[in-house]
Amino acid sequence: MKRLYTFVISLLCGILAVNAQETFIANNLVYSVNDDGVSATVTGHVDGTEATGSIVIPDFVSNNGNDYPVTRIGENAFANTHSLHGTLTIGNNVTEIGYAAFVKCDSLSGNLNIPNSVVIINAHAFNGCHGFTGSLTIPPSVTKIYGCAFEFCIGFDGTLTIPNSVDFIGSHAFEFCSNFTKAVSLAEEPPTLGYDNNNTTIFQFDGFGCSTLIVPCGSKTKYENSPWHDSFGGFSTFIEDCENVLEMNDNPIPVAIDIFSLDGRLVKSQKNNFSTIDISSLPMGVYIVKIKMADGKEFSEKIIKE
Repeated sequence: MKRLYTFVISLLCGILAVNAQETFIANNLVYSVNDDGVSATVTGHVDGTEATGSIVIPDFVSNNGNDYPVTRIGENAFANTHSLHGTLTIGNNVTEIGYAAFVKCDSLSGNLNIPNSVVIINAHAFNGCHGFTGSLTIPPSVTKIYGCAFEFCIGFDGTLTIPNSVDFIGSHAFEFCSNFTKAVSLAEEPPTLGYDNNNTTIFQFDGFGCSTLIVPCGSKTKYENSPWHDSFGGFSTFIEDCENVLEMNDNPIPVAIDIFSLDGRLVKSQKNNFSTIDISSLPMGVYIVKIKMADGKEFSEKIIKE
């Protein structure tokens, strides 16, 4: 009896594990349901590294009558897919770009638009994606950019803008992005620069396209006295911009809208940069709306749906 009981428990655990890792395919992309059971991660393409064309990661994906917000791009999801000769569209519900998600997708082209829902860009996320051109604006929802995230992205030939929400940039993050013509940091306090495995050097901007960094008014000395001004690939010149940088910082946008019932249950959530949310499906009653802005501030208000 004890052996049978152990077998049943093991079987149930196996079933639970399978359910937690439920996978499905939609529009040639492979997804897995996240542990929360209500959102999904895109894990790759049905054709693997032989995939061609453009990549469109949607806001929502449907399976068996359920609609899942796509909140994550998985580790190595499209790694080494050299035959993707199109553009990349990332849905407005993605909050995390996984480790090496697009590493060496060197034929993706056009502008790289990262939505305002993204909070974390993991290591090697876009390493070697040298087909992207134009400027790169890190959205004001991102807090972490890990090591080698954009290393060897030599196609960018415009401005790199780092928002004041970023508090950490890993080693080699923008190394050898050699064609950028301008760099702007909107943070008054220099974000922390992480060290490499030897814990001695940084190289975040080694081989970067320009040696001058534009910073907020009153921040020049702080950057000059930080690792941002460093012989291991840091910037050599800092220029204070007391108008445009402040203006960009003074215009935060919503990155999350959550609606709760009066008993504290989350009944509606939207994690993107939209300033409106559809509540037509909610029953009549009183609700609490909580809005999180890109600058970290939060607001709440009571609403009545009649």
